[in-house]
Amino acid sequence: MTRIRTITQHIAACFGALLVAAALVLAVPRAAQAQDQLKPGASLDGNLMISGKQLALPSGPWIVAADGDSGWASTDVGAFGYLRTTILFRMTGTAVDTILEVNSNALATMDGWGMPGSCSRNDLVWVTTRYKAGWDGSCYFVTHSLLAQNGQPVWEAARRFARQNNWQLPNLAVTAGFRSSDRTDVLDVRYHFAPETRGFKAETISHWRDSAWMANRVEQDEHRLAFVKSVRDWAIGYEAIVESGLKNHPYKGDLITLPEAGVKGTLQDAMAERLAELGLLRQSGAISDADYATQKQALDSAAAGTTSTIPDQTAIQYVKGFSYRVIVSFSHLFNNFYWTGNFATTSALEVLQITINSIKFQLHEVGWAKYYGTPRTDAGRIIDFKYIGIAE
Repeated sequence: MTRIRTITQHIAACFGALLVAAALVLAVPRAAQAQDQLKPGASLDGNLMISGKQLALPSGPWIVAADGDSGWASTDVGAFGYLRTTILFRMTGTAVDTILEVNSNALATMDGWGMPGSCSRNDLVWVTTRYKAGWDGSCYFVTHSLLAQNGQPVWEAARRFARQNNWQLPNLAVTAGFRSSDRTDVLDVRYHFAPETRGFKAETISHWRDSAWMANRVEQDEHRLAFVKSVRDWAIGYEAIVESGLKNHPYKGDLITLPEAGVKGTLQDAMAERLAELGLLRQSGAISDADYATQKQALDSAAAGTTSTIPDQTAIQYVKGFSYRVIVSFSHLFNNFYWTGNFATTSALEVLQITINSIKFQLHEVGWAKYYGTPRTDAGRIIDFKYIGIAE
């Protein structure tokens, strides 16, 4: 009986320890939130420190509107506490000129954070995926968003803060969104630019697709198009800043300014875009002057080519199948004639072999590429958070 009692006590003690450990794990994100949560009304200028990451801010000041638990939860990344949402305002008089929305994890995961759905859409003004490799991913996009009239508690708190100060919030905003993530962490950033403070007429629409900022309508208005291009050009460089902030690297570049309504985009083709991206990466400190010179020389040597000359995987499969078939068919001709001694039989066998074996070869290549030929791409998973803007 004594031994049974002792074993029971050990089991109870272990079970209690597990409960305590679980409670501590659940308490860590809340404790982290309580430690560095920003207070509404606080003014920031230069840098935003958030959950072990940092984000260099455009010229401010920026006013903290709300900071806290976004209310988002997903089993795709495991039970690692809450997702933190921070909302900052940049003012022009009593109007909110720009809203900065930052989503970041509090605890590290083990299976990656994927990509936002916006980076896989084809109905936005601009979408660029810089890379998707294993768990790592980086992308940005430009679109417009209807700002939600209700939503997660953080956005409700930000709207309440604006009302208390008699500040005007836009109903619609031009949005530049960014996502940088690796296996453990994510930094999801969205800048919402108010068109009214930039000289554009306010829209009183209820549906996202009714806006004049839609990708298939914005080109009809040269002023809107110029601002969208300005936002796009600005986003090319700022993505490198987001990615650096994910790794908690301090920003050492020049003063960051926001895109201006009166500045037309300068990107006329893919070569100009690449040169502009290199220049902005150098300006942000992401690459050195030597790296910039080397990459620029490589682009100049490419004679302004705008597309890759590397064939895709499907084209490679067909070329391989054709070249293999030519070589093997000549071999079969000799073998078939050697065994049959008849030209008609040899020709019939050759036609059958070319038809049947070519199909088998192609099916084998396609099947191998689909099920075994590509590495794991966790960055390709679509994981969306709770955003303050509606874009559908």
